[in-house]
Amino acid sequence: MARRPYDLPFAQDGSGRFLPWIIALMVYLAALASIAALATREAVSRWNAGLEGTATVEIAPALDSAGTDAAVAAAVALLRATPGVATVAVVPADEIARLLEPWLGPDAARSGLPLPRLIDLTFAPRARVDFAALGGTLVSAVPSARLDTHSQWLDRLQALGQSVQIAALAIVLLIAIAAGATVVFATRSGLAVHRELIELMHLIGSRDSYIAQQFQSHALSLALRGGALGVALGAGTVGALAVVSRPIQGALLPDLSLGASSIVALAALPLIAGAIALVTARITVLRALRKMP
Repeated sequence: MARRPYDLPFAQDGSGRFLPWIIALMVYLAALASIAALATREAVSRWNAGLEGTATVEIAPALDSAGTDAAVAAAVALLRATPGVATVAVVPADEIARLLEPWLGPDAARSGLPLPRLIDLTFAPRARVDFAALGGTLVSAVPSARLDTHSQWLDRLQALGQSVQIAALAIVLLIAIAAGATVVFATRSGLAVHRELIELMHLIGSRDSYIAQQFQSHALSLALRGGALGVALGAGTVGALAVVSRPIQGALLPDLSLGASSIVALAALPLIAGAIALVTARITVLRALRKMP
């Protein structure tokens, strides 16, 4: 189906020539901010799910390995007898060495350096455990033991995730405001260029709503084209970053691959840009036409 031609010669003026490119840049930045917010939210949710209902007991190394083993055995016995504790697992020494390898080097386990011992705990679902009392009892029985419930780390992580999401949403809002201002400027420029033709259309009986429809349809078309280009560039950038960061992605790094929520967000951005352009152009034109004789 052929596109219905406009009554105003928009193709002959430069009022909207750069609008698609500006919209593309804005949608590109909005796409990056949106994906950053979604990736942060998914990472925080994954970390919460991985650490929820768990705790870690750290046993400081004694002067000899026998003393450390005795402290570990006493802590394990106490923890297994604690109501609400589902599993108690002593982390192997080679696993501890692997965790410390980025800081101590690959020969940490063979260097004779005293390493702490770790005990992983999981709690039964809906179990109400008094962590303060459990930590006090544990220290009384094993003075070298320390209970870590990860709560402080998780609170800071959630605060960081919320801050990133709020910042990303603020960026998207500012981009939307800037996009609206750009459409206003382009629309006013078009009104000035076509002022004589608009006055002629008034003389032959064209209503303000009809003239506004010309501008809003043109702005919508330009915004959709620019939005599609911006989304394509944003998806390409995120895809490239995902490929580059894949070798170093781990439990602490957010997943940059495009999931279902990211695809939905990207698909919505051109539509949102088109809606902003349509509404802004219509309001701008109708206000300007009311002031024309």
